[in-house]
Amino acid sequence: LNIYMSIDVTTINWAEDAARELKAHVYTTLKLPPDLGKRVQQLYGDAERAFDDRASRRQLRVPEDDRDDLDARNGFIDDRKREWLELHTSIPADFGGPVDAPPATRLLECACAVEHAFRALCQQVLEVLARSSPPLAALVAEEARSPLPPPGARESSRGFAESMLRVYRYDSSFRQREGEGHYDMGLLTLIPRSTSPGLQINELGDRGRAPWVAVEKEMGEGEAVLFGGMTLSRILQLSTPDASQRLGHAPVFLRLPALRSPPRVSSDGSSWRRDSADPPRAAASAERRPPATPADRHAADRHAADGLAHALLHRVCVDDARGRLSACYFHRPSPHCHIGSETVLNFNARARAAHDDELSSDGAVSLSPRDARDFERR
Repeated sequence: LNIYMSIDVTTINWAEDAARELKAHVYTTLKLPPDLGKRVQQLYGDAERAFDDRASRRQLRVPEDDRDDLDARNGFIDDRKREWLELHTSIPADFGGPVDAPPATRLLECACAVEHAFRALCQQVLEVLARSSPPLAALVAEEARSPLPPPGARESSRGFAESMLRVYRYDSSFRQREGEGHYDMGLLTLIPRSTSPGLQINELGDRGRAPWVAVEKEMGEGEAVLFGGMTLSRILQLSTPDASQRLGHAPVFLRLPALRSPPRVSSDGSSWRRDSADPPRAAASAERRPPATPADRHAADRHAADGLAHALLHRVCVDDARGRLSACYFHRPSPHCHIGSETVLNFNARARAAHDDELSSDGAVSLSPRDARDFERR
């Protein structure tokens, strides 16, 4: 019996429920509308056919000069053990020539439809979070005053210009190094269930001690996982009284709590998870969880007290001979917008220049002065 229920996005108050889950549990899972779930499956099929088609790959390929333009590039990119389509729909795509191969045109059409739907879902959750955070409300208002996307862009809505969709195909041998994981930049990340479970999350934000949980193994057809990025966490931290101290030049590194127990398997082979909305079941599942360590209890108390949506540490590990197809939507603010007194552009540059151990789930970026980097020029 799986007692954890995904949030159905067709219900009236789903965005409020999702925002509450992000604050309490770092991530949540959503049940997509049936038509959108089918569209995601179509996207995976269209990507498979386009990636296998030589003409489509050639027409969609990102020009070599644009590969390093991480916030604006559009098109197909291949790496040693993975390849993907990347779309920034608020920015006109220049493929260097006509795109008329049928697999390529079908993929672009489907990807843009999925991106538009995911953008709308993330925007609803963001607006709910902004109700209790004046700094986030200020950013949302600043985005609303942004100019419309330029002619040729596939997105017509204002703001959040660096939002993007990626459709990945991983080789069956793709592995991230043991213990490696990362936080996403941006506000929210929405990832529908892939063709093969590979997404692993670490709720504690502890690469060494905390277990990695294969979250997709308990997700159903038509479901997606939603979690926050470093930009969102940093903005929400600005709402707290001691924000100036914790987000200054020497930020405190907060770690994520173990508020939701990892998925386990009962004697009948079914999975279960704690459901705080159901006290009797929650108590029963609590009996099966391993006892929390003092450090875990301290982290949980600290997180519950701040009531903020922390960034989620996660990674991908493929264990399927057929490989893996996955889609990821990243809801990101425009570079000219502000996080307090800092622009998004500057925050992104600092985050990209940082090493993994200089990033924190609360959005803090602590660059060591002994290791000078050229983030100002990025």
